[in-house]
Amino acid sequence: LKSRHVPSRQYGHEAQRALKAMTVLCAEFSPSGEHLVCATDRGWVHVWLFGKQIAPDGLQPPKISSSTQLHECAIYSIIFLHSGAGELLISGSDDDIRCWRWEDLVGNTVKPTPLFQLHNPRRNLRRGGMLPLSETSALAIDASSSKMYSAAGDGNAYAWDLVTQKCLSTFSGHTDMLHCLALRSRQMQLVTGSEDGTLRIWDVRSSTCSNVLRADAPPLCPGTNMPTRNPVETCGWCSCLAIDDSQNWLAAGWGNRFLCTIELNTLTCLACLPVTAPPQAVCFQPGVDSQGVLSVGAETALYNWCITGELQTRATVSCASAFALAARNLGGCDCLVAVGGVGNMMDVFCDMSHPAFSLAVPHTT
Repeated sequence: LKSRHVPSRQYGHEAQRALKAMTVLCAEFSPSGEHLVCATDRGWVHVWLFGKQIAPDGLQPPKISSSTQLHECAIYSIIFLHSGAGELLISGSDDDIRCWRWEDLVGNTVKPTPLFQLHNPRRNLRRGGMLPLSETSALAIDASSSKMYSAAGDGNAYAWDLVTQKCLSTFSGHTDMLHCLALRSRQMQLVTGSEDGTLRIWDVRSSTCSNVLRADAPPLCPGTNMPTRNPVETCGWCSCLAIDDSQNWLAAGWGNRFLCTIELNTLTCLACLPVTAPPQAVCFQPGVDSQGVLSVGAETALYNWCITGELQTRATVSCASAFALAARNLGGCDCLVAVGGVGNMMDVFCDMSHPAFSLAVPHTT
């Protein structure tokens, strides 16, 4: 990229600017818990090996295991799938959805080839024209039925048959792009969050919407009349959401700098969690009967909440704006949490009050 005649001092400054411009958009721990995986806005996936046995007191920074470019554009979502062919990693990007053999990514001995590629449906225009491809902002998998659900930039969610790689159904109703989705598989429900300021709950069997939720209106805000103003004006966009392991609780983040926790069986808002910048990722703290909620956003902070709204800790993170949040259980109440975003560092936490160490994300072009 650079001429070898460029002075090293100038090259160093430009490299630093490039590093700061890099963004980690999503992260996951592998199903075994041995690896941490992150994906960037440049289409690269980086893998660190922690090992099987992790002791919170003796945690050491892992070494990078592999770095592979899987897309030529930003990767917004990654998710694991266990199949008869072994562990698979599915990535959703600006252009398409691709499926990879996990062992090919960990080994990093040959350039991996996708097992399949999916494109979100495109709407036909007049005279043979077509709308551009829409990005995939989030993925969810129901392994029991071999179905995958994708949230798209065209405002729709799609259901896919992972055996035939065919689109089975479309969930239409939002008026703007989708940011997030989560599956409530035991109740056969899909939950989506959109730029239009609403959450929608869908019946996956009929692809119909059963509930449209606004943070400023019943049932989440009882005792109020239905607002006449656009929900984006009062609450902001729905930026992130997560469902706990029991599938009874949902946590959602809104652009006007707050999150809320919702009991899904009664659609009751339990608590409002104020933050100082728009939240961009949320998850439930893993563990036995855990009632903790973790969130990050457009600020240098990792929040650790009780589901009833009490703030437990607020820790400083390296990135100015965080998009990636991953957590895994270490046994009992201990967990390992990774946070990434704008810049070239991933922070790893065992104690939610401060990072144990930071991992350098490799500089890629």
